Amino acid sequence: MQACPGARVVREPTPEDVTCPHCGHEVEIWSDEARARCRCGAWVYKDQGVSCLDWCASAERCVGAEELARYRASRKGLP
Repeated sequence: MQACPGARVVREPTPEDVTCPHCGHEVEIWSDEARARCRCGAWVYKDQGVSCLDWCASAERCVGAEELARYRASRKGLP
């Protein structure tokens, strides 16, 4: 099966720097994560749009069960 391009964020994650709204420190969050903890202790969230992994019936076959579970766990509780 050929994987869709929308799953690339999980298969080939890249880092992104997000500014902590509490202390201003730059926090690295990977493209396959929705949040990371800042050194000040606060959770920092990046803007997340809807991904095909949120709705596609083939998501598990596309990225694997373990990666899909990790992705979904990182988004739990997000709008």
